Amino acid sequence: MNKFQEISEQIKNLKTARDFLQKKYDTSEFHKKKEKFPQSAVPPAPEDEEIYKLLTAIQQLDKYIKELQDLQLKVLQQEE
Repeated sequence: MNKFQEISEQIKNLKTARDFLQKKYDTSEFHKKKEKFPQSAVPPAPEDEEIYKLLTAIQQLDKYIKELQDLQLKVLQQEE
C-alpha cells in the first residue's frame, strides 16, 4: 500500500469515528437544548460533562483529519 492510500485509510477511519461521536452528540439532551434555544447560554449540568468531552473529542478528530489531509496533499505534490 502506498503512502497516499495509507493516509486515505487513516482519514476514512477518523471520519467514521467522528461521525459516530457526532451522532451521539446530536441525540444528546444538551444538543436538543442548544437547538431549542440557540442564542441562550445553556447552563452546564453535571451530566453535561460527558458532552463537553465528546465535543472535545470531535474537535480533536477534526484537527487530525485536517493534518492528514494536508499530508496527503504534500504526498500528491511529491508524486507529480
